[in-house]
Amino acid sequence: MARVLIVDDEEAIRDLIKEVLMAQGHEFELAANGVEAFEILRKKTIDLAIVDRNMPGMTGIEVVQLIRQNPKTKGLKVLMCTGSSVTKEIDEAFAAGADDYILKPLSFPALLGKVAKALAAK
Repeated sequence: MARVLIVDDEEAIRDLIKEVLMAQGHEFELAANGVEAFEILRKKTIDLAIVDRNMPGMTGIEVVQLIRQNPKTKGLKVLMCTGSSVTKEIDEAFAAGADDYILKPLSFPALLGKVAKALAAK
């Protein structure tokens, strides 16, 4: 199974994603913001990051851009999690380097499908 980094400023969302992924046998790391995410990425091997787009401080877009700029993490699979279905915002996520996106409110089948797809492409 995979080690997944969940980056979201909302604890309830982090816990929800964690529970869904634990049920599938995945391991996880939790970060409330971009700074915490990079501390984890510096210390641990991660297979997939699920990053919230709208966070205070460092946005999800900035997190993805930094992941892509770092030689150690540039190949990491990244799903952008967003509450907006606005095409411009989804395009920005892809332009930043996200591999895929998932809309909030979360659909568990969609989340699991996108996680499986991202991990299969790894």
